[in-house]
Amino acid sequence: MKAGRKKKQISKEDYIKAYCQEKRIRGRFAVYISPETHDNLKRIVSLFKWKHYTTTSSLADSIISDHIEVHKELLNSLHKEEKIRFKVDFDEDIRRNREKMRKLLGDDYVDDAESESSQHNDSDQ
Repeated sequence: MKAGRKKKQISKEDYIKAYCQEKRIRGRFAVYISPETHDNLKRIVSLFKWKHYTTTSSLADSIISDHIEVHKELLNSLHKEEKIRFKVDFDEDIRRNREKMRKLLGDDYVDDAESESSQHNDSDQ
C-alpha cells in the first residue's frame, strides 16, 4: 500500500545519519517480512555495512521507528478512537527520537511536524 503523497528526497549523509548507524539491539523480537522486502533490506545494508556497521536488524528498527514518528498523530487518534491500549507511548517515543535526531544531525535537523506546527501558530496571530 503506497501513500498518495511524494516524499522529499534526503541527502546520502542524512540517510546514513537517520538509518544506517550502528545500533545494538539487546531485547530482540521476531518480525516476519516478505522475501522481497528482506532482499531489499539486504541490498541496502550491503551499501553501508562495512563503513557504518549497519545490519538488517538495525536498518529495519530505524525504518519502523521513523514510520511511527512520521505517523504519530494518526496512530494516537486511532488509539483514542478504538480505545486500544498500546504498550508504547507514542508521544514519549517521538520526543526521544527527535532528541536522538537532533544529536545526530545537529543544526541540520529539521522536524517537519514541528515546523508545520509553528507555521500554523504564526499564521494564527
